[in-house]
Amino acid sequence: MPNFFDDNRLSQITIIGVGLLGGSIGLALKKFGFTGQRVGVGRRAESLQKALDYGAVDTVTQDVVKGVTGADLVILATPIGHFEALMRAMNPVLGDKTLVTDVASTKAEVVRLARRHLSRNALFLGSHPMAGSEKTGVEYARADLFERALCLVTPTKSTPAGLVAVLEAFWQALGGRTQLLTPSRHDELMARASHLPHAVAAALVKIAVHDRAIDVGGPGFGDTTRIAGGDPAMWTDIFRTNRKAVCSAVGELISELKRFRDRLARDDAEAILDWLEWSRRQRDAWVDRRYQKEEFPT
Repeated sequence: MPNFFDDNRLSQITIIGVGLLGGSIGLALKKFGFTGQRVGVGRRAESLQKALDYGAVDTVTQDVVKGVTGADLVILATPIGHFEALMRAMNPVLGDKTLVTDVASTKAEVVRLARRHLSRNALFLGSHPMAGSEKTGVEYARADLFERALCLVTPTKSTPAGLVAVLEAFWQALGGRTQLLTPSRHDELMARASHLPHAVAAALVKIAVHDRAIDVGGPGFGDTTRIAGGDPAMWTDIFRTNRKAVCSAVGELISELKRFRDRLARDDAEAILDWLEWSRRQRDAWVDRRYQKEEFPT
């Protein structure tokens, strides 16, 4: 079987931010045949040492310039709030053929930052693997995290087709399935399918704390609010960098809840049943698509 990393002559891949996603990329690289240098860049020596101990990278540095020098591929895996400073720092030493990507949950703002702070000849293309959890440390990293996961790649009109093909092949080499979206379309969809659910989970926790209702919460409450355990700083960045689409999604949710409230207020059992049944069918259909046997063998 051809090795993507050998075919594309990748000898150094630099991961900036070796937490759950960055660490999992490092572990997956080794699992799937990358024999070059895996360089980890971070702010804290303790976290970088932990990344070394877990085998997520081969070498580490707290110096961004040193870490990206000589890299064939640079992956930004920090919270979005750090991207601007990182791009400014790395730009002078990026090679003409160095591909820069990221794993952030919003894309239009990242593209804006790349256009502003990376050279015109910089090869930037955003990506977003739909994998991970509310945990953030490298101790939760897994080599199989991206296997069968959907990895969104977000080219713009000016992105060369060859660059898109390379990045798609990269995520596929780590076991993922790829789909192309424009940055703006990506953000619109994420607002509904990812960002709004996190805001709702946080709101549900706040409501349940009132009058100590949370003390009698059961498994359903735990399942529904699990993602509220995510890193608050990271999610603040996500909400702020996709605020227009998230505000729109919040408005849609308010309208939907108002319709439910009206049905309940008039005790319209049939309308409530139809609403719940429709949602159940739609979710079941999504589960069937998401976990169909030909894509997700056991």
